[in-house]
Amino acid sequence: MKTMIRNVRLHPALIAVGAMSIMAAIGQARAESNDVLKQLMEPESSVTVGLAGVSGDSRDRAQFGMFNGMRNDRGVLLLDIDYLRRDNATGTWASMQARNLGLDNREFSISMHKQGNWKIFGEYNEITRHSPFTVNSGMRDVGSTRPTVVALTVPGSGNDLDFKLARKAASAGFEKWLAPDLLFEASFKNEDKTGVRMWGRGYDCAAFVCGSSTTAAVNQTNFLKNAILMIPEPINSTIQQFDAKLSFHNKKLSLTAAYYASFYTNANGNISPIVPNSLYGGNGTLVPALYPAVGSNIFAGGGTSLQNVLQSPMALQPDNQAHQFSVAGNYAFTPSTRATFRYGLSRATQDRDYAAMGLAGSAPAGLTNLGGRVDTTTAQFGITSRPIRNLSLLANLSYADKVDKTPQAAYNVAAKAIFPATVPPSFTNSNQPGIPGAVWNNLHISNTNLIGKLEASYRLAEGYRATIGADYRSIERVVPESRVEEALGGLGPLRRKTNETGYRFDLRRSMSETLNGSIGFSSSTRTGSDWTNLSTLNPTQPTPNTPANNFLINTYCGGRECYGQVLSADSILQLNANTPFPVHMADLKRDKWKLSIDWSPLEKLSVQLQAEEGKDRNTMPVDPVAGGKGWRQTRMVFYGMDVSYALSETWKLTGYASLGSQTNFINHSTGYVADINSRSGAYGLSLAGEVTKKLQVGSNLSLINEINRYAAAANTGTSGDRLTGLIVTQPNANNLAQAAVGLPNVVYRKTIFSVFGQYALNKKSDLRMDVSYQRAKFEDWIWGIAGNPFVFSDNTTVNQQVDQNVTFVGASYIYRF
Repeated sequence: MKTMIRNVRLHPALIAVGAMSIMAAIGQARAESNDVLKQLMEPESSVTVGLAGVSGDSRDRAQFGMFNGMRNDRGVLLLDIDYLRRDNATGTWASMQARNLGLDNREFSISMHKQGNWKIFGEYNEITRHSPFTVNSGMRDVGSTRPTVVALTVPGSGNDLDFKLARKAASAGFEKWLAPDLLFEASFKNEDKTGVRMWGRGYDCAAFVCGSSTTAAVNQTNFLKNAILMIPEPINSTIQQFDAKLSFHNKKLSLTAAYYASFYTNANGNISPIVPNSLYGGNGTLVPALYPAVGSNIFAGGGTSLQNVLQSPMALQPDNQAHQFSVAGNYAFTPSTRATFRYGLSRATQDRDYAAMGLAGSAPAGLTNLGGRVDTTTAQFGITSRPIRNLSLLANLSYADKVDKTPQAAYNVAAKAIFPATVPPSFTNSNQPGIPGAVWNNLHISNTNLIGKLEASYRLAEGYRATIGADYRSIERVVPESRVEEALGGLGPLRRKTNETGYRFDLRRSMSETLNGSIGFSSSTRTGSDWTNLSTLNPTQPTPNTPANNFLINTYCGGRECYGQVLSADSILQLNANTPFPVHMADLKRDKWKLSIDWSPLEKLSVQLQAEEGKDRNTMPVDPVAGGKGWRQTRMVFYGMDVSYALSETWKLTGYASLGSQTNFINHSTGYVADINSRSGAYGLSLAGEVTKKLQVGSNLSLINEINRYAAAANTGTSGDRLTGLIVTQPNANNLAQAAVGLPNVVYRKTIFSVFGQYALNKKSDLRMDVSYQRAKFEDWIWGIAGNPFVFSDNTTVNQQVDQNVTFVGASYIYRF
């Protein structure tokens, strides 16, 4: 074999040209480097000032102007400031940023720091949320704690109310390096919230409050039995937060000791509305008198009236505070093995005086405040290691113990029918020992959480990486054992302990320099202990050896009261076939798939794809007669795509699209079933680039489409008894009628098209123009349908304009210095 050797000789002129090209490239790189260095040493500041206007009225801008300060104002000032300077002699930086100074969502911040030594900063920001709804009412003293309800003759003939919430927050802090490895940080934040938001109350006059509607004195044909009112909530509260940290760092150990405190104060303790004794019924007819108070012939000690119930004080959020101490850090045993740890103690208290909140006489005897106290202890330890080159391991364990030390007391006392029954039915307001279920105590929230995680990741051949993991979570709660200890109303059973275990795997591969992908699957199962029964049902049957055969005893729970006894789920269903199990405690099977692809077929083109699908299934036992009750299943799917394409060096096209859907399958305990589906889609396309060296332009189009569907149907279960006297609830005429009518969809659509242009007048200043058009559609049957607003019992109306169109035009001048 011969080897050919060639001597290539270059002409001196070519060598000179090449050398010159290399030198030019080096010179350009140096120039660019010098520009970057100059920018770092002498940073640029700027001021932006301009004007903007929007079309339409406040109803057209209900969605557009919720947070940007343009709900009520058609013209606004645009003013932004960026200031950044460095003192080269001392190495001290000073900065100031101001955004939206002409709007009510303005932000301002200022800071000074010397890197590696100290830093001080301060911030101030505001944001106002305008309610998107139009409220028309005759109410007086709106926003006070004593509003007066006025019944309008005709709905919509009152005044339009502007409900908004304004938040104003100021914060300050500093940092100081006490030593090369010791840093101290502290900050304080104060946030005030003022305004008025929609709230309300309603009541269906129960027999044990207003007497029986079968008596002539309180017949429903003569008096209004129920009412619903819009009672605005006055907001005037403050949140203060303080945070301090001391951090130590060296090559192996990082350690941070921290203290955090929060204080919430509310200037308003309650709302006590003034309600007239005449409101409108469901058919729009003015009823001359609300349900009157009834005397001692109905109640032991007398009853009350619907008017008094609606005028009774409604407690607002009380003052409270919380304090937390923690120590956290990590330690490197070796370069490839590191441990993380954290330990924390916190205490939250709420002891505002009832009398100071205007609630004197509403509390249990002998108590002047709740005396609320919850102590929480948290601990965490984790370790990561790479024992060999291709294997990474992770283990983590966290623990939280929450202890509720709030004193137990009877806060809700409900009258019960006197036994044996009388005609007319009589009730008592007293908590008589022989009348169970008349008292509800404050619920304690003590619980213990234990969470564990194991994970291993291994790099395989041909660019694959496989990850497998196992997860564990255990929650143990305090549950009542008898009605003497704690009586809970409105609940069926509670579970003392739940355990959730699961596994997951993920496979990733770099298939090529232009294609990467991953696929993952996770599955978990939740089970737990038997259930504590909270039902007051006590199945009975005649005593066999009683001659009259009419003395009933409880046979199902061994002659004892069933409340507080621990029973299996099957037994709970036999006790009450319609009992739904709490969702967060029920047995559960959860599966989820996830797929992602990152593809760059061309240097100018990149595509990202995502897909997810999951299902949660309630695996509690199902009563063969009543069928499954409560939440049964949830399904979720999501698909997303992002695309970026460089049309040229100065023009770029980007786009995205996503589709998501979630369906909840629910079987109600009162005779109907519902499949609630929420489907959403979001799409966007933008184009930006340079027309000339001085002119930059861009446009953006985005669409949002959300549809909530409420598919309701009557339960098709058949009638039957599980135990003597316990009959499954079947669909009634109202269930069937509602299922036949159905519910319309709730629809929200928004389309936004915007363009901008920015022209460089010179090296120091630019002109910018922004134009955008927004079209929104909001259909929600809760607050109105077919142009008819929701009407309260005083003819107050609430609605939102279905179609909203807004055009925004803004022009600004940018000056850099």
